[in-house]
Amino acid sequence: MKPEPECQEYEGHSIELRERKGKLELLIDNVPIRYGQMHNGMYFLHEYAFDHTHDLMELARRFVDYRRKVDMIRREQSLKGGK
Repeated sequence: MKPEPECQEYEGHSIELRERKGKLELLIDNVPIRYGQMHNGMYFLHEYAFDHTHDLMELARRFVDYRRKVDMIRREQSLKGGK
């Protein structure tokens, strides 16, 4: 099933699938995110290739969650390193 253009807000971030030159482009906070599709139809993100699903918008939401967790860990590590 091919995803359709759509836009939604998730955890304070804009996630958009929009058509551009006949192809769908995925943007998170207006930044293009590279993605691909495996032979079984599941999508993956090049920056987040260890997770995949048939729903590209769900994958984008997971990526937002992942980046939030990574940012939190980095902040915690930088605070620990500063002590």
